[in-house]
Amino acid sequence: MIKLLKNILLEIKFFFRSLDVLIESKKEIPKIIFFSENKSYQKYLKILIDTTAEMYPNKIYYLSMDRQDIIYDDRIKNFYINPFLINFIFSNINAENLILTLTDLDNNLLKKTKNIKKYIYYFHAPVSTTKNYTSGAFDNYDTIMCIGQFQINEIRLRENLKKLKKKNLISTGYFYFDYLQKNLKKNISPDEILIAPSWNKHLKNFINENFILLTESLLRKNFKVIFRPHPEHFKRSKNILNKMERIFNKNFKIDYDDNNIVSMQKAKCLITDSSGIAIEYMVVLKRPVLYLDEYDKIHNSDYQDFKSLNTLDNEFKKNFGYFFKKEDFNKIERVINLAQSNFNINKNNFDNFVKSHYFNFGCTKEFLYTKLKDIL
Repeated sequence: MIKLLKNILLEIKFFFRSLDVLIESKKEIPKIIFFSENKSYQKYLKILIDTTAEMYPNKIYYLSMDRQDIIYDDRIKNFYINPFLINFIFSNINAENLILTLTDLDNNLLKKTKNIKKYIYYFHAPVSTTKNYTSGAFDNYDTIMCIGQFQINEIRLRENLKKLKKKNLISTGYFYFDYLQKNLKKNISPDEILIAPSWNKHLKNFINENFILLTESLLRKNFKVIFRPHPEHFKRSKNILNKMERIFNKNFKIDYDDNNIVSMQKAKCLITDSSGIAIEYMVVLKRPVLYLDEYDKIHNSDYQDFKSLNTLDNEFKKNFGYFFKKEDFNKIERVINLAQSNFNINKNNFDNFVKSHYFNFGCTKEFLYTKLKDIL
């Protein structure tokens, strides 16, 4: 009873402390506010955080709905935001620039306000905008940090089709590639299979239909399996996650870490449906990816508008991935060997493909140093 009371008092304390950011932003309007839903997104903006902190020390706020999501940098002020207060706070806060990776601005969780001069989006997946996101996912941003020319083409096409206001599209590149290049240890001998599906809002998807059978097939062949859920799976597929931990043996583990680096390092191949981690894994580690070709992921109701544009996700799959189906589960060892052979044959063209499709590969931080003032 005493413990429960303490927890209730602590929740009340954090609830009211969420309002501190409004008081602070009235005293001196911050140059930049970063907003994060939880700690798992922090890695995607590390390079952006470091650069802005160097250029605008003590003028940056970091707001998160996760108490564990903290930037340990004296030049940045951290604030926890209670989810129940999110709309109230963002309706009343003052800032020059709000930088975030939350889609559907003004359509969903966050509403725009005149107190914030500019809303800026950065990507947490190296994929096309036309298929995996909702139709209006990026419509209401002022500035978007694009990772490749393909995204600029996609966003401009939608603006023309829907007669939307033109956004400021910046050719920054994908910050997370450079973070991975710096932090991944490539000299580790991989001996595990990483399964990392995307989140799919449709009921028929990788997790619901295929995951348990696939994992059983891998374990029967004595493979070590790491399963890395998408953050949305923890919200929407808890029952299945709990079942997995009960039924599988010691060669199976679920990766709950906010960072995916350790799982990627240990994996000799990755199995997915259409997750962005497939491209990250291939690009940085140059190891094979197997795509379970059973259910497509289309979250954009206007996807037919973009028939003229092939998604970069599909380009990667077609050029460097290996497709397999549910009927191949009983020969999964052979499928993995074929995927390795297929990747080795095609990887001579890999580096040129990456550099020709992504801006500033390997030097996004240097680009930010020269362009950040213009972006803000």
